Amino acid sequence: MPIAVFATALFSSCELYNPAEPIPAYIHIQQFTLTTKADGTEGSNSHKITDAWVYVDDQIIGCFELPVTFPVLSEGTHKVKISPGIKVNGISANRGQYPFYTSYEQDVDFQKGTTITLSPTVEYKSTAQFVFLQNFEAAGTTLSITAQSDTIIYEMTDPAHVFEGTKCLAAYVDATRFRFECATTSAFGLRTGGSPVFLEFNYKCNYELVVSVIAQGAFSVNQFPALYLNPSENWNKAYVYLTPTVSGAFTADDYKIVWGIRNLAGVDSAAVLIDNIKLIQ
Repeated sequence: MPIAVFATALFSSCELYNPAEPIPAYIHIQQFTLTTKADGTEGSNSHKITDAWVYVDDQIIGCFELPVTFPVLSEGTHKVKISPGIKVNGISANRGQYPFYTSYEQDVDFQKGTTITLSPTVEYKSTAQFVFLQNFEAAGTTLSITAQSDTIIYEMTDPAHVFEGTKCLAAYVDATRFRFECATTSAFGLRTGGSPVFLEFNYKCNYELVVSVIAQGAFSVNQFPALYLNPSENWNKAYVYLTPTVSGAFTADDYKIVWGIRNLAGVDSAAVLIDNIKLIQ
């Protein structure tokens, strides 16, 4: 075979095994926006949506931590669906789509090499049932200390410490008052059998905060810890997955939600601030 012919054949063979890489389009997502009803029946629009679960024409592209820019190997107009994801119980390794938020959908015209910025807006699903809602703005509170508490709860009104609005709940323990614990004044019927039940709230604390559930039955009352939250010097948001705890006590008639601090180290000042509580199923 002549050298020129051999070289041409070799080049053509390389083309077959190393085709040119396709040029993708890109999607950029900075953050989600949550909208809630103006009548206050869904509470605050604060959220901690950390992830975007992205589908193109109903095919999963991936789960991405925000903010993110990622490639899409599509051209022309396609349906994009973005579902909001959270860190369940605040655990980075336990990520999932939040079952009570809607998904965002938009038809997108993909062009090679171009970046499309999407700003997804979501809301609570119409099927979400708000069993308990407390933002501490109205007079009085629907939380009370338990018999285990040797301190009291306050209404914090200092703007430097309130998350939003004019008030939030505050509690303190120190070297002489070792335990704070408060519970919902009312008990609630909650779904068992694996149906999703979540507790949302904003919080700030400098000591470990424990969330637990009191399961009340005809012949027994038991308290089960659901989550231990690490200190957070800035306002944070928790999505507490209560389904395992509630379903594990499925014989109970109703349930109360409890927040507490045990000052086991005897520190001089441990504090917790809580706002925007939502119990949803």
